Amino acid sequence: MVNRTRRKYKKKSKKKRKKNKTSFKIFLITASIVIIAFFIWQLIITTSQSKKKKEVEEIIKSPVESAINYALQRLEIPDDFIKTHKKGNTITKEIIIDSNQLSITIANIFITDKIEEAGVQVITVQESNDGNSIEMKLYDPKEKRYFILKIKNDLNNLYENITKLSIIIDDFGNFSGEKLQEFLALDKNINFSVLPELFYSQEVMQKAYNQGRETMIHMPMEPISYPQNDPGKNAILVNLSEKEIKKRVKKYIKNLPLCIGANNHMGSLAMQHKNVLIPIMDILKEKGLFFVDSRTTPKTVGYELAREMDINTYMIDFFLDTGTFPDRVSAKTNRLLELSKSQNEIVVISHCNTKSLEELKQILKNIEDKNFKLVPISEIVLPKEYIL
Repeated sequence: MVNRTRRKYKKKSKKKRKKNKTSFKIFLITASIVIIAFFIWQLIITTSQSKKKKEVEEIIKSPVESAINYALQRLEIPDDFIKTHKKGNTITKEIIIDSNQLSITIANIFITDKIEEAGVQVITVQESNDGNSIEMKLYDPKEKRYFILKIKNDLNNLYENITKLSIIIDDFGNFSGEKLQEFLALDKNINFSVLPELFYSQEVMQKAYNQGRETMIHMPMEPISYPQNDPGKNAILVNLSEKEIKKRVKKYIKNLPLCIGANNHMGSLAMQHKNVLIPIMDILKEKGLFFVDSRTTPKTVGYELAREMDINTYMIDFFLDTGTFPDRVSAKTNRLLELSKSQNEIVVISHCNTKSLEELKQILKNIEDKNFKLVPISEIVLPKEYIL
């Protein structure tokens, strides 16, 4: 009786083991199929991506495509507003521009100039009846490839309401070394204004220029509190002759030849007198430099005079580092936010000292998630067609 029971147990045990073995085999086969399918899927994706990447690389290598991309970059059209499609030997680009900042006409002219330099033939340019879009058909005879550019105004308010902010830091030229490096580490769109003929003036100008940063001549001019407050070496004083004023301005420019504009250092007295400013403006206009009025006096006539003389100009909105310390950071941040509600462009001034630097960093941090775009001063002072 005992032996029969044992035999039956052994028989059941063998069946169970056989069943487990079969289940394990099914699991292995299923897992293998899943793994193989996964690798095939990955291979398909990789091949597809590689094909797309190759197509994109071919387009990028094209001198024509490079010329178009360069033009769109100079027109400051974000990548999100450019869609590229390729079908056969035709590449189509759909481009949406911000009509508040750029007209379709200027975009068309500039793109045409750049692509013709690359040897492209413009076949047709067709404007829509409502004037909100242009379609350009181009042909590249070297690569036998067609390009269609569809340039449209932003009618759906896709562009955010961004305020351009330009920051000028005054008074460079008195120091170098680690302190200068701290300022050079700031965003390259922040502008340096350099006092002429100081020991480190040319070094600051050159290092900033090497970064691609814009620099200005910080022209020393007589304040109301002179001589208690001295504007510096070879300053523009109200009792100087027209000839001497021109001579000094020319000397500033010769000392700082890479600077593209100028603003006044001090000058609360000089900026009130047209007879002092006219010879300054004559030289700036002759040399192709713009002028930023630092607004060191409410009685300034600099901005209006520059406009009358057809000189590219701007009057700053306010100084970032004036007022009550330590409440300046929050106060100036709030002022920027308030101004941005009514202005698309803001220009402010700070100074190259340690306290102002720390305050500037904090203000920039405070507004980094707001609708501000930090831009070089030329983008605000110079008209778009001038920059292009």
